[in-house]
Amino acid sequence: MPAIAAINNLLSQANSESLEEILYCSVAVPLLQTKIQLDRILAAAHRRNLAAGITGMLMYYGGGFIQILEGPKQSIHQTFENHISKAAGHTAVNIVCRNEISNRSFGDWTMGFIGSAEIESIIHFSLSGVLMNMLTAEAKKRSLSVGVRGFVSIYNQMRQSPYR
Repeated sequence: MPAIAAINNLLSQANSESLEEILYCSVAVPLLQTKIQLDRILAAAHRRNLAAGITGMLMYYGGGFIQILEGPKQSIHQTFENHISKAAGHTAVNIVCRNEISNRSFGDWTMGFIGSAEIESIIHFSLSGVLMNMLTAEAKKRSLSVGVRGFVSIYNQMRQSPYR
């Protein structure tokens, strides 16, 4: 339980600052498609995000990544510029949107993850339904942010691509 208290403390401090969300997509390099490598990325992101007061969701499917991050503007900027944009595990990093937000959608997740195995197991369900279960109670009560809507839209395009 001490970890949960630490997360809540960091998030409450971060919530007093102006919040931003960033949505980007990228293409995984071929050597990065093993579960062990993805687990390493997630572990590093979890530690970094916890320290920076960042929350969000990462999806890996068909060789592509979609990620939405939310948190203090400065932390989001530093994380994207210093880590994400320079990471060797992906290429063709494309920022889809960057918006100021008033509330977090993924406040319970320092780095939520949906991978190919999870996606294939929910093939009869919509990703929107899965994401709704991952949103905070507060986020479920309001309209989805531009970033969350974009996340679902890109996912749907990836599912329909003949190149996956």
